[in-house]
Amino acid sequence: FFFESRRASEARGDGRERGERARMTALFDEQSLAIVAVLFICTCTYIKLRAPTLLNTREGFRGILWKAARIGERLSPWVALVCFACGIGVLLR
Repeated sequence: FFFESRRASEARGDGRERGERARMTALFDEQSLAIVAVLFICTCTYIKLRAPTLLNTREGFRGILWKAARIGERLSPWVALVCFACGIGVLLR
């Protein structure tokens, strides 16, 4: 990308200049996706501990939240380890 000619950039048609990188969202970056998943699990577990009636149903959208909370409850040492590793990774980034 850094040694790309201007013609190739224009032929690509995305409007980026030479050397300019496209932005990545959290869904396309592996480390960010892992952080989002772990935070989702931690949040669902916290909600289930604070207000268990919100996540009683196991169907639909609340079912996804219930499953994430169940993962957080059962695998809490591993989730904590991944949270710690993601935090160190963000600090070293």
